[in-house]
Amino acid sequence: MDHCRFRTSWGGARFCEDAPYLEGFCRFHYRALLAGEINENGVLNERLSDQDRRREINYHGIRVPSGTYLDEERE
Repeated sequence: MDHCRFRTSWGGARFCEDAPYLEGFCRFHYRALLAGEINENGVLNERLSDQDRRREINYHGIRVPSGTYLDEERE
């Protein structure tokens, strides 16, 4: 695998794009694993109540589109 195995909840099927470091996780997510913020499957710990930290972990290593999404009008 050429990317971190942490699966973000953004979009349902996106992985962190950082290179793997240990156990398939990038350095950032591996530190989150050691801190107990995620489990060995890469799932956020439900007891982590700090919403800012949850977002930081969840969105680390992905490129989020910067533009405004517009649905094409259908005739």
